[in-house]
Amino acid sequence: MNWKTIFNPFEKFDEKLLLLVGIFTIVVSIAIGYWTETTYTSIYKIDNVENISLQTAAIITTASFASAIIILFILGKILNNRTRLIDIVNTVLLSQLVLAVLQPINKIPFIENAQKTMISYTRHPTESTPILDISIMMAVAMFSILVLIYSIVIYYNGFKTATNIKKWQHIVLFAVVSLVTTLACQIIMSNFI
Repeated sequence: MNWKTIFNPFEKFDEKLLLLVGIFTIVVSIAIGYWTETTYTSIYKIDNVENISLQTAAIITTASFASAIIILFILGKILNNRTRLIDIVNTVLLSQLVLAVLQPINKIPFIENAQKTMISYTRHPTESTPILDISIMMAVAMFSILVLIYSIVIYYNGFKTATNIKKWQHIVLFAVVSLVTTLACQIIMSNFI
């Protein structure tokens, strides 16, 4: 396995295997969401929801993924008539598998304690500066940013492979459509939680 495979598994692995991994992504995202009281309100937004039911986590997460798949598939068909649905499904779901790592991060005890200490410190800045907690939160932020970047790379490379886009105009259109879809989905889904 080389770097190209890590950043673009769509060229190396069979689409049926990737689809199985994608279905696993949905199940894992819903299960972790139920356990951590989080849900995907869009493909790049995980929200906390107190006392979430398994059914609510499943519906909101699945609807978020489905909306991204539908919009990307329509865009893919516009850009290249030979775009296949399975490739778009794999693109969205594999990019979200990476983000599932971030769902339980707030349930890790030392991170949860660091968050509480930082909240207390911001309310009462006269206390001593919690250097260790600041370091923990900065490390978590850096890790989250790296995971997000990797997820976006998988998302872009999957769409590029599925549609065979090469023109910069198509890439910009993909970025704009993805951003608008993500924001619109967040607004719509936030009304249901």
